[in-house]
Amino acid sequence: MKKLSLLSTLAALAAGSALLQAHGPAHMHRESATLVNQATETSFGGMAGHEGHAHAESSATGKNFREVEPAARDWGASLSTGWQSRHVHYGVNESGNSGAYVNELGIWAGNFVFNAWSGFATGNDFQEWDFSVAYNLDLGAVFLLPGYNLRYLPEGVSEEDSHEGEAHEEEEGHDEEGHADHAHKTYGNEVFLVVGTNAIPYVVPSAAFIWDLNNTPGAFLEFRLDGDVPIYKDVLVLEPYALLGINLGYNTRSYYGWNNFQFGVEAEWSVNEVIAVFGGVNYSIAMEALNDIGQGNVVWANAGLRFSF
Repeated sequence: MKKLSLLSTLAALAAGSALLQAHGPAHMHRESATLVNQATETSFGGMAGHEGHAHAESSATGKNFREVEPAARDWGASLSTGWQSRHVHYGVNESGNSGAYVNELGIWAGNFVFNAWSGFATGNDFQEWDFSVAYNLDLGAVFLLPGYNLRYLPEGVSEEDSHEGEAHEEEEGHDEEGHADHAHKTYGNEVFLVVGTNAIPYVVPSAAFIWDLNNTPGAFLEFRLDGDVPIYKDVLVLEPYALLGINLGYNTRSYYGWNNFQFGVEAEWSVNEVIAVFGGVNYSIAMEALNDIGQGNVVWANAGLRFSF
């Protein structure tokens, strides 16, 4: 039986994005893989590392869901902190050109995963908080990860401001800002479902569906392929990934279909059983939905520390 551990990625995520590049569902996709993978380790020495995330997502992202003996403990926790040169959420650059600091706390107990993620841009007013809960269903070679994410953006920063990397002052009484046909509400109530298989060694195909209940018909579909390549025992691991995102009203309602193609790689070095250092590079190729809101291609790097207990 496989158990969940912490997002890194949620993400992480996210992200995500997670599930996605993992914070939130996005990070729970990319970063949450870390959670699942960490929990399958017999100790916390073989940690695997958002945005994206899983990330979460995972945040950080051990994504191979390896077939190993279950951990002796039924609970665990992980705390990660780091920097992203861009914060990209489903292909949208939300932090501007100056990047963002991100932090993530994850707790797993049995098959439940609880995650809190925060991001703060260094060049505009963007800030975000995500609080997620998910449950792992192990069906042999197939796993399901249903969950809920509360997404909170205190400043309600518009995508237009994010592209320019400038601060935006929200008008009083408005709960959403828009660029073209894209809008971010102050609150997002998102339910998600991740479906994947761990039957293929070193590779995990998965799909994630996210539905924002506050932005009907705001939904997003993401197909991912995550790898886990050990370079030196369990100390140094490379984690490449690729994803295809499909907009179903989440980023824009003017076009339903191709959103972005994204790929990247993250390396993680386990300093000891508690501390790990990770860093990666990512690239998102904008497709029709993102072109519709004026979002182009984005390349970004991420780096950080993770503490697992």
